[in-house]
Amino acid sequence: MTDSPLSSQQTQTTELAPQSELTSHPEKQLVYSSSSIHERRRRILREARKLLAEGGIEKFSIRKLCKRADVAQRTLYNAFHNRDRIMALAIREAYEDVNRYMRYRTSAETMEGIVDRLISVNTRNLRARNYTQAVAAIYFSPAASHDIWVAMREMVDMNLRQWLNRLVRDDLLEDWVRVDELANEIANIEYATINDWAQGRITDEDYVRRLITAVLTHVVGSIRGDDKEMAIAMLRRIRATGELPEFPKPVYSPPHGAGED
Repeated sequence: MTDSPLSSQQTQTTELAPQSELTSHPEKQLVYSSSSIHERRRRILREARKLLAEGGIEKFSIRKLCKRADVAQRTLYNAFHNRDRIMALAIREAYEDVNRYMRYRTSAETMEGIVDRLISVNTRNLRARNYTQAVAAIYFSPAASHDIWVAMREMVDMNLRQWLNRLVRDDLLEDWVRVDELANEIANIEYATINDWAQGRITDEDYVRRLITAVLTHVVGSIRGDDKEMAIAMLRRIRATGELPEFPKPVYSPPHGAGED
């Protein structure tokens, strides 16, 4: 007697859970009651991003951060708990800001939109190796707390969420696939490829292509319908030509006075 395939009703009843919030301190509820306190927090995270970009995670010094942000170590730890949390918050908030103000010409619910966003994000990574290496190091760190790991993983979810939820609604995931597990697997693939590139195992010229083909190869075994056929066509075209798909260049348009700290 053979097992019958699982119905989509059994496997796909919900979409991806909403994004979680990474708190500054897991043991305290901090209230930023004044503009000066709020600005101090922004200054600390801004200087943390600069330090990560300059020297990566290995040279990230709390003492240097305190000096550059003009705060005492006790004040910093009271607000941010530990070194990993400072780095994770600095990275996550900057990524959210860029994602919020980046205007793509493709829909986030489509296969083209996913590939467009992957190419755009990882092309930017080429200009920030130290910073990107720090993201991957935190993601794979055995010492990182679960909420920090989730915050790093959800940076991938930000660009996948609308597409994956549309696949759930349209019943376009294979019967054995769970959308939360698929999102997690794609994040693992992305961060593993990022880490290999940051460590010099993948060349700059091959990095974005390798990441796109790795993600699409996994996706092909997880979805069905037109999106699957499009993913296969993209993979074949990349293999034949060595060229990635081209999309209209996205525009970064923050409101007046805002920018990428």
